[in-house]
Amino acid sequence: LTVVSVMTGCVDDKYDLSDIDTTSRFTVDNLTVPVNLSEIKLKNVVNLDDNENIQKVGDEYAIVKHGDINPTEFSIAGIHVNQPTFDPSDFEIKNVPGGGVHVPGQYDVPAIDLPQVALQNYEFKMEGVDNALKVLEDIKTADDIEIKVVLTIKTQELLGANASISFKDLNIQLPWGLITDNEDYDQKTGMLIVNDLPVEAGSATLTIKASGLDLDDKGTIVDGNLGIEGKVGIDSGKIKMSVNDIDLPSNIDIQAEYYVSGFDIASFSGNIDYKMDDINIAPISLSDLPDFLDSSETKLFIANPQILVEIHNPVYEKSNGKLIGQGQISLTSEFKNESIERASEPFFLDKTDSKLAFCTPSNDGGFTFVKFDGLRDVLTALREGENPETYVGQGLPESIHVNIHDITFSGEVTDFPLGDLGSASGSYDFTAPLGFGQFSRVVYESTEDGWGGDDLDKVNITKIHLNALCSTNLPVSVQLSVVPVDKNGDEIKVDENSGKFHVSANSSNEPVELLIQAIGNGTIKNFDGVKFKAIIAQDSPDNTEAIGPDLQIALKDIKVTVDGYYETDF
Repeated sequence: LTVVSVMTGCVDDKYDLSDIDTTSRFTVDNLTVPVNLSEIKLKNVVNLDDNENIQKVGDEYAIVKHGDINPTEFSIAGIHVNQPTFDPSDFEIKNVPGGGVHVPGQYDVPAIDLPQVALQNYEFKMEGVDNALKVLEDIKTADDIEIKVVLTIKTQELLGANASISFKDLNIQLPWGLITDNEDYDQKTGMLIVNDLPVEAGSATLTIKASGLDLDDKGTIVDGNLGIEGKVGIDSGKIKMSVNDIDLPSNIDIQAEYYVSGFDIASFSGNIDYKMDDINIAPISLSDLPDFLDSSETKLFIANPQILVEIHNPVYEKSNGKLIGQGQISLTSEFKNESIERASEPFFLDKTDSKLAFCTPSNDGGFTFVKFDGLRDVLTALREGENPETYVGQGLPESIHVNIHDITFSGEVTDFPLGDLGSASGSYDFTAPLGFGQFSRVVYESTEDGWGGDDLDKVNITKIHLNALCSTNLPVSVQLSVVPVDKNGDEIKVDENSGKFHVSANSSNEPVELLIQAIGNGTIKNFDGVKFKAIIAQDSPDNTEAIGPDLQIALKDIKVTVDGYYETDF
């Protein structure tokens, strides 16, 4: 582009040179620079072809990320209770009525009270109990707990066919809390009443089965351990005999044996506090941002961000709707020099398939809304308590990490199973329209150059005048500045108060008269074009429109003239 051409005997007749002082310095006033600036449109800047994170959603640009939540297994370790051991108890009945002689015929021996025998201690030990279990009110076993009491007659004279023996009115101390159908068993005390227990082949055997234990108020787990203690044995009773033609002994030796099986706990009722592993979602990368977002001066308080999360909760049905999960979702924005984290209010997983909306979408789609005040700050490194109005910004983050954490399932459950309970799985959608939330600022820069030439390079410019008509359909006002650049594209320093003008929101053909002035009495040299810098700022809390491909700032009828002087040697 030729602006001024001075040669011996040759003048470029495109310019009015009547005012030039024909000495070694030629004064230039209002020299027109023929330029043709195209409209500045954001859709010409945002290239979505190679950017997987910024997409067109409707008529808006938005940061969009969709993904699946990796399945997280629910599991509560099973509990095995070892079989308690007991020593046999031997006792002797003395002074049998009519004993010590031969009984030639039928003789019914009067009932004899059994002597008192010390009861034996037992303990159901539960060790290394899963941390999720806090209180066991009752437990159900995978297989029945089997309890046996065996009373054996050791005296040889009574082991023949001529003696009929049975135990009467027995009070047998068994483990307390057994869940059994036996109506003669007292669950609170563990006492079992047996009216008649006959001896066959020298032994009397009592068997009782239980499907679990009711632990009453003794089921609190401490440091992963729980011990249930009690006693077993024959508390009281009688022995009744009918003999015929035998030598009736004066004393009778009896042995008592006790057996309680070990068991595995299949389910329980009580209190649970299950802490689920955090759900970490693959980071949302914000690399390769469009030029108009990649300025360090950009700050975006998102107007209408949203995170939609769907989580399958297998324990809800297993607890008959009693076990409701609770957790939080947090977003951590990774900037070059720091990380900023924002967390939601607690959410609740109160369905088998919970749908959570950390936003306020117009159509809820069955989602439960969760408050997340800090979500609008996720693209801005705004510290807690910092004033968003005065915060200058440091550009957009390099990535955003989404984390679902502090997930707990706490409360009372009934017949809740142990072992593998299924997996929590789901999906998420993160959408952040690039909106002009209050105090947001987007900086767009565009350079128009290539205007220079050998002649223009020799003009020492003191002032640049730019006249144009400016139109924009942006819903917010724009501060537009124009700075001259040299052939390297570098900005040429000018008076800081020059080259700026204000563009009103939704303006049409607004006249622009702009003066760019050199610093002090200096000049602008090597002028090759201008850099347009548009600062799109939002100060209204009511405007939530987002950046879309049809938003634009357009300059037309652009005229650029310069003042200064041209120096040469004759």
